[in-house]
Amino acid sequence: MINKEDFIVIHSLKEKGLNISQIAKLIKLDRKTVRKRLQEPELVVTSRTSSTVSKLEAYKNYITDFISKSNKRIPSSAIMRDIKELGYAGGRSILQEFLTKYYRTTALKKLADDPVVRFETEIAEQMQVDWTTIRSGKHPIYAFVATLGYSRYTFVYFTDNMEADTLIMCHEKAFLFFGGTTKHILYDNMKAVVNERNKYGKDKHQYNAKLLDLAKKYGFTIRLCKPYRAKTKGKVERFNSYLKGNFYRPLMVTLFNAKLEVTHHVLNSYISSWLIEANNRVHGTTSKIPSEVFADESVYLIKYISNINIVLKTKVPSKILPITKVDKPNLTQYDQLLVKES
Repeated sequence: MINKEDFIVIHSLKEKGLNISQIAKLIKLDRKTVRKRLQEPELVVTSRTSSTVSKLEAYKNYITDFISKSNKRIPSSAIMRDIKELGYAGGRSILQEFLTKYYRTTALKKLADDPVVRFETEIAEQMQVDWTTIRSGKHPIYAFVATLGYSRYTFVYFTDNMEADTLIMCHEKAFLFFGGTTKHILYDNMKAVVNERNKYGKDKHQYNAKLLDLAKKYGFTIRLCKPYRAKTKGKVERFNSYLKGNFYRPLMVTLFNAKLEVTHHVLNSYISSWLIEANNRVHGTTSKIPSEVFADESVYLIKYISNINIVLKTKVPSKILPITKVDKPNLTQYDQLLVKES
């Protein structure tokens, strides 16, 4: 006999396109039981079904199966979003308690976040730009991340390389997204930004010619972090962690379950809708909503006159696929998930 929560999950998974074998494997039930319950329009509760069972109980197998496929911790907020779509009606505290206990009893431990240095900047004064490695190996994926220092409004674009031409293209896309640029852009000492530090004297660096041309064209100043102190880009560094935990890892597991391959093209088809959510959350440091603060900041940005080729390349797909949906026909050409993230 199954309880009401199991019954709801079975029918929810069926509506999401999973077959009987997949459902049985996810919630650890016999296929005959799953098939039988799918034929029932509603569950007949008997005296054997406990009314005191935790609301989370029916989802625990799904949760542990989900998070076991990631080699790093997935935040409770991302898991909460998934199980709510499956019918979970409980609160977050019981979920967090379960996750804490799970991680304490497994080999996977949550790594302490690297210390970051934060400093506040004036409106439209600074943008922080960074590359973060999403997946290394034979088929790497990198994320170009640009965060406005004042509002924390953020842009993300995925690529398969970090070459200078790609960096320039990503800047153009970011400027189009923001509608302009700030007075300064802060980088670490990445190869595509600076050829040689202090070549012409103290703090007079030799920058990559293509980036320098871009800076002159749009009127921003290139700024570098001090050597060995890339963490001074605290705002963008913090968002990198948020991106991996709340976007990439849950999506990777979802696509893995559906036997779909993860590429930078696929990630870009999902990121636009996720950025809307990310930029409309209450920011943990400022306690403000980035999109609302950006509405004020955008007025003061150096206006961007877009390149027509970039405009065409950054056309928003006509159909953005939700992160939790895996049964979409336009992704069925993907065969398998590649190696895990670094």
